[in-house]
Amino acid sequence: MGLRRLATVALLALAAGLGACSPFAPGAAVELRSARLVDAGVEREVALPDAWESGAPSRRGSVRYRLDLPDATLRSPQSAIFVPRVGNAYRIQINGQTLLAVGPSAPRDGELPLLLPLPQALLQPAGNRLEIEVSGESRREAGLSPVWIGPLSELSVRHAALSRNQVFGAWVVSSAASVMGALALLLAWRTRRSLYAFFGVASLLWAWRVSGMQLGGADGTWAAIGTVLFHASYAWFALLMTLYSLAAIGGDWPRARRLLLAWGGVALLLSAGAWMLDAPLLRTVVLAGTLLNVLWLLIVLARAAWRDHTPAAVMLGAVAAIAVAVGARDFWVFRVLSDYGALTWSRYTILLLLAVLAWLLVDEFTRSTTALRALNTDLQERVAQKERELQGVFDGKREHEREQAVLAERDRILREMHDGLGGRLVAAMALTSQVERQSLPPPGGAPRSVDEPLRDLKLTLDDCLVELRLALDSLETDQRPLIEALAELRFRVEPSLRAAGVRLVWQVDDAASEVELPAAETLHVLRIVREALTNVIKHAQATVVWLKLESAGEQGLLLSVVDNGLQQRTSDEQETMPLFVPPTLVHGGRGLANMQRRAAALSARLESGPHAEGWAVTLQLAARSAA
Repeated sequence: MGLRRLATVALLALAAGLGACSPFAPGAAVELRSARLVDAGVEREVALPDAWESGAPSRRGSVRYRLDLPDATLRSPQSAIFVPRVGNAYRIQINGQTLLAVGPSAPRDGELPLLLPLPQALLQPAGNRLEIEVSGESRREAGLSPVWIGPLSELSVRHAALSRNQVFGAWVVSSAASVMGALALLLAWRTRRSLYAFFGVASLLWAWRVSGMQLGGADGTWAAIGTVLFHASYAWFALLMTLYSLAAIGGDWPRARRLLLAWGGVALLLSAGAWMLDAPLLRTVVLAGTLLNVLWLLIVLARAAWRDHTPAAVMLGAVAAIAVAVGARDFWVFRVLSDYGALTWSRYTILLLLAVLAWLLVDEFTRSTTALRALNTDLQERVAQKERELQGVFDGKREHEREQAVLAERDRILREMHDGLGGRLVAAMALTSQVERQSLPPPGGAPRSVDEPLRDLKLTLDDCLVELRLALDSLETDQRPLIEALAELRFRVEPSLRAAGVRLVWQVDDAASEVELPAAETLHVLRIVREALTNVIKHAQATVVWLKLESAGEQGLLLSVVDNGLQQRTSDEQETMPLFVPPTLVHGGRGLANMQRRAAALSARLESGPHAEGWAVTLQLAARSAA
């Protein structure tokens, strides 16, 4: 219903605009619609307007129009004559005296309305005669419109209104078509859509046609080209607007496009033939073909509007209907009736097309904005949904990682307890059983001493306490200096070393005193040192053990456990005795394997073997680990 109202409003607006071109209301002025035509000495009565294409005997030459002025129209203080159109070249005389003469050098003057005040000195009391001599030229329209005679004040209003219609109206149409044409071409360039290109070229072509600009001067090759293009521009404007309309309703018309382009070429050839052969009939054929083109477009748009009810089809169909009606009126007036003084209505139909384009652009922008807003809303909802899903996955992953970390920490603690405290508790239980067996006297015998098993049991329990403390220290998360952890280990194992007759010598470099390691890595280092000291107590038969911590420069940190057990053995026995090697190294015991595993976890290098002072276990930490 809204589209019907819009089409009705458009029709009423066009009717109101065209009503401004209708004849003026009756007044004191009189319109002279007949004259005596003098051609080659022959005088005859002709009706005005008189177009040379149909009325005068030739399109080239001179004729004279004689008009008797009514005495009643000249009684005002200031009289004037008003000629809506005359051309090409002309001379106007009143009672044999020349008022105005315009030659071929001013070809556009004949297209504009003419207002001439009549000097009182040239007027007679009665029998005043107005003569207008017109010179026609080949391939150019010539003739005379009806002539108005009356008071200057009244005719000035008529002249201003007609000038405004022809000059200002043409300027408005040309300006609007130029602006919208440039805008449409810009849209075509940015959107890569052909329909805007069709509309833009058609609008600029119509702006050039309405403005009346010619290529070159009044004569010459460029003038001929400009005239041919001017006559063909109407057909090409209708052709391009047809292509635009077909693209706007979304139809695929390859055959129709080919036929339209073929018609465009035919129209250009007919226009050229009309100029070269001086045949106005060919121009009539071009205009008739253009009218048929618009009529076919109206049928297509009417079917599309009836079938699809789209705004583009309905609005363009309404404009096409108006264009057909206005075009038929102009064709009948100019080509059939040969009304030389009539005004064209077709030039204003493009204003409706411009309004339709503006409305379609706004509608497309609104729909695109609405679709974009809906798309953004949908995307936001999808993003929010994905964020919720990712958050759920992240929470699940984090919970899984937490569980894995707890399991890994539990496994590590169990492994540490098993490798350290567990083995020593088993040894303590074995020693307890041994003490229990030795405390029982044999049958008929004297009680045996249990001092040595008790001493071993005490050392084993001390080892258990050390291992328990190391396991508890491994649960800490803060970093601390490595020397501090080694000092605590020294404090806990030194009693066991003294009980075994081994003196511990502490040697620490100042450069290595500030080295810090994570708690897990510190525990690996302490386990290696602990295992090395345990081997010294059990197997080395040493008297001195050195615990050395020194910086190795760019190579990192060097930690050594060195004992003199090898030198003790070789100095007490013969020179030919083989080199003393602890049994755990000869048989590849589990202690050395654990030390190598922990060194690999530290990305460090562990070496164990004879040394200049006896036997040495050396751990070289990389610079990254010893930072």
